[in-house]
Amino acid sequence: MNDDTFVQADPKNDGRGIMRGGYLLHQDRPMDETLWKEECFPEWGHYINRQIATTEVEKGQVRLWWFGAGSFCIKTSKGSVFLVDSFAGPAHYTEYEDCGVCRTTGAPTINWFRLYPQVFNPWRFERVDYSFCTHQHADHCDIYSVKALTQTTNCRFVGPLSAVERMRVFGAPEERIDLVQPGQTIQANDVEIEVVENLDVIATLTGAKTPGQRRPFGEVAVGFLFKTEGANILFLGDTLYHNAYVTLGKKYDIDLAIFNIGNNAPGGKDKPTPYDAYMIMEALGAKRFIPFHWETWGNVASDPGEVEWVFAKRNPSMKMLLLQPGAMITYPRDRDLGRYQHPNFAENYRPEFSWEYGKPAREAGEFR
Repeated sequence: MNDDTFVQADPKNDGRGIMRGGYLLHQDRPMDETLWKEECFPEWGHYINRQIATTEVEKGQVRLWWFGAGSFCIKTSKGSVFLVDSFAGPAHYTEYEDCGVCRTTGAPTINWFRLYPQVFNPWRFERVDYSFCTHQHADHCDIYSVKALTQTTNCRFVGPLSAVERMRVFGAPEERIDLVQPGQTIQANDVEIEVVENLDVIATLTGAKTPGQRRPFGEVAVGFLFKTEGANILFLGDTLYHNAYVTLGKKYDIDLAIFNIGNNAPGGKDKPTPYDAYMIMEALGAKRFIPFHWETWGNVASDPGEVEWVFAKRNPSMKMLLLQPGAMITYPRDRDLGRYQHPNFAENYRPEFSWEYGKPAREAGEFR
């Protein structure tokens, strides 16, 4: 990955005027819980928001950010910005009364302990054109993101009926909501998005009213195939493996597939295993894979390296891009990236001004 993919932050603050690592962290001053929250959350401040706003995308490529969990951002060479399953919420618990995982396992409640940092601020996007939700779960159709985007942008909200029901509860304006189902096409600025089947079994049980009955697949979950100038990118949210995915593979040319993986406790089947991920990818005929949810919740956390091992054993031409929350990649340029590493900003190091073996910057007239 080239160094020019990274937008340098102001070294003196994190976008909120907070001098992390500077005077404000080393001097005594008044402090209360509210100020602590304002200064420490989101952990990355507005760095990612500024990066999205200022990054230019070259023609023939598409820029992709991963925020953690199922949350992604796409930016095109014409400046369009799309969010998918934006999530800015905390750890939480779910109950049998409404939770699909509880209903499949018989658990009265499940705790979902969040493991990764909040890398973006949903209130501070300079531009968002569309916000897409694959399904209704709280970490994919998020009250914090919907409320923020409703008030600070003019974006459209897109999702299946289950997600739209939540958007309405959260106060998203009806005139900005697009209810979709498989088979529809959305022309979103310079990108065409095909709405495809998402065979998310767990979502069919979430919110169902009658024991033993499920909501229809197309009512509770959809996939979004973004046909960008850089690649055809398929978002499948929290799907499980299903035989019918072979029909998508026969119908579409899928460059990059994005869906969840994770561990399942005995008696549970909430996340695709590494072998399930391979079967989904094989059915789709997809060339590259980005997994998520391996890092999100303590109860389903897993080692994504197991997927690499399975791919290497079964089909070495099938590759995974293993990202870290906050990662930014350019596709297809970075399609063979493998394991992402955050920048170390070594370009800022100036050994000639080292106190240890160079001439101190103050003496050289370079102090700042």
